[in-house]
Amino acid sequence: MKILITGGCGFVGSNLAILFKHYYTDSEIYCLDNLSRRGSEINLQKILAQGIH
Repeated sequence: MKILITGGCGFVGSNLAILFKHYYTDSEIYCLDNLSRRGSEINLQKILAQGIH
């Protein structure tokens, strides 16, 4: 299954992506974000470390 999360580098989106990665281990998870908010880069590093695209 492929999952797309919009706003994936925000607080809710990044935590949702990590949660989905934990529960749906056989799925491909993609995050889409415009990175306009402060802190998005920190969350981006977190989701990339989890293997989320």
